[in-house]
Amino acid sequence: MISFFRTRMIVPLVIAAIGIIAVPVHSSANPSIPGSTSGIDGPIWIPNYGTGSVFAVDAETMAVQTEIPHVGDHSMVIKEVPDHSRLFVGNFGPFNWNVSVIDVATQTVIKRIPTIGPAYAVIQMSHDGRYVYVPTGLSVVSVIDTQTLDVVRTLPVLLPPGPSHMELSADDATMYVFSPATATAYDAHTGAVLAPPIVLNGFMPGWGAISADGDLLYAVNFWSGITIVDTRSWSVVRTIFLPVDGGPISATLTPDGSTLWVCDYMGKEMYVLNARTGEILRRIPTPDRNPVYVGFSSDGATAYVTLVSEGVPLPYWTPLTGQYTTSYEAYWAKLLQLDTFLVAYDTEQATPGREMTVKGAFVAGVYPG
Repeated sequence: MISFFRTRMIVPLVIAAIGIIAVPVHSSANPSIPGSTSGIDGPIWIPNYGTGSVFAVDAETMAVQTEIPHVGDHSMVIKEVPDHSRLFVGNFGPFNWNVSVIDVATQTVIKRIPTIGPAYAVIQMSHDGRYVYVPTGLSVVSVIDTQTLDVVRTLPVLLPPGPSHMELSADDATMYVFSPATATAYDAHTGAVLAPPIVLNGFMPGWGAISADGDLLYAVNFWSGITIVDTRSWSVVRTIFLPVDGGPISATLTPDGSTLWVCDYMGKEMYVLNARTGEILRRIPTPDRNPVYVGFSSDGATAYVTLVSEGVPLPYWTPLTGQYTTSYEAYWAKLLQLDTFLVAYDTEQATPGREMTVKGAFVAGVYPG
C-alpha cells in the first residue's frame, strides 16, 4: 500500500518504459509567501488529499462554507493568485497528471493543466503571481502561466533526479530543488545548474521553507531533523537533529520570520524553533493525532494546523515506526474513514482552540491575511 508519510519520502511511481524513477515533494503555506493568502476577509482553502476535494472554511468559526468535489487525484497543495480570482491545486496522482485551476467566483474547476508526470506534492508561485512552478514525478519542473493557463517552460531536474521539494529565490531567478538527500540550485528560466548538489545531513525532504530575504533555506528531513542552508555561501550552517523514531514532514516560518514550526507526523508533536539559531523553543504534543502542516494568520497570532487521526493499529511493526496504524496509510484515507482536522492554535500559548473535522486527510492550504 502507499501511505501518506511514505508518499512524502519514497519513490511513488516507476515509469519502466523510460526508466525514470520519481520521488515525492512539498509546499510552503504562509501569508507572507506568494500564493498562500486568500485576502483579509478570505476563507481558508484546504485540499483534502483523501477525497480529492477542496474546502473553503471560515477562519473565525471553522465552519465549512463550501466543498468543491472532484478537484483532482489526491489534491495536496494549493496556491492563490494575488487578485484572488484563481486557485491552482497540485494533485499528487499518481494516475492523473495535472494541476487543477479553480475559479474562485464560481467555485468550479475551469481547467486541468496537463503536466509531464504527476504534480505530486509541491507547487510554488512567483512573487508577482504570474507563474506557478510544479516539480513532477518525471523529474522536471513545469512552469505554468497563471493568466493563459498554459505550460510555458519545462525545466529538467537531473542533478540528481527526483525532486522532493523546491523553493524560489526572492527575485524568482533561482530554483532551489531538494532531492532525497541533497539540494541543488537551478536557473529558474533556463534550468541551468547554478550551484552543485549540497548534502543535507538527512534523508527525504518534506515541505520546507525559505526566509523572506532568500538567504536561508530550511530542509525538512524525514530521517530526521531540520537542515539550514545559507544560499549566499551555499553551505549547511546548522543541522537540528530530531528523534530518529520521529518523522518531521513539514516546516513553516511565522509571518515575521522569527520562528519555524515543524510538524513531526510520526512523533505526534510540533516543534517551534528559533529560525536563526535552530534552538528548540517549544514542543507541542498532539496526542492521538498526526500533525501535517501549519499555516498562519497574517499577524502570526493563530496557527492553522492540519492533522490526521491516529486511526487503529495495523498488524505490523518496524523499529523506526513502532506499531503501524492506519494514519500511516492516509493515501487510502477515504476508504479507511480516517478523521482529519483543521485546528486553530493560539501561537503565544501554544494551545488548540476551535476546529473542524471531516473524513480524509488535509494537507497544506491558503489562509486569510
